[in-house]
Amino acid sequence: MQITPPAAGFHDPVQQSQQAFRVLLDAMARPGRVLELSDECGRPEGLSPVLAAGLLTLADLDTPVWLGAGFDTDAVKAWLRFHTGAPLAARPDQAALALLDAAHVPALDSFGLGSDEAPERGATLLVQAPSLTGAAAMTWRGPGIRESVTMPFCGLDAALWRQRAQLASVFPRGLDIYLGCGRQVIGLPRSTTISFGEA
Repeated sequence: MQITPPAAGFHDPVQQSQQAFRVLLDAMARPGRVLELSDECGRPEGLSPVLAAGLLTLADLDTPVWLGAGFDTDAVKAWLRFHTGAPLAARPDQAALALLDAAHVPALDSFGLGSDEAPERGATLLVQAPSLTGAAAMTWRGPGIRESVTMPFCGLDAALWRQRAQLASVFPRGLDIYLGCGRQVIGLPRSTTISFGEA
């Protein structure tokens, strides 16, 4: 039986992981701003470069990862295990990180939101979106945003965005979300509030 080796990861792990971490950190510090990864890494087919880099940077032996529909494949599991050693979570509420497709995101309250004593234990969602542009559909406000920024739905269902808007009531508990498409990423920290107006 021929065994297919996992896809490659970072070709320069130290340099690339540092660069990816800076992009991810900056994305969370400036919600709604589209940032771009300058370099690509090896990854399983179908996984965007920026989210692959995000997984390689954020996942480790102590970071349970839940793979959503479309990513729960042998190729992704083998790649993640080989390059990060991260354990796989059996359920969304067990995950510190989740890799999701925008078309198949479960209800947001199925993920761990942290506790009042340890809000930082809320999950981080890496969501692969079909696009980060489009018609303005909502308004984001909060730290890192000057007054407000209008945003598209980025391929996620409107009902999910309304779920995310309601999570503002449990802050500092909540979810941190990255929306990735190609090399580009948008950060949405739990501190950001969402309103819809006429959208």
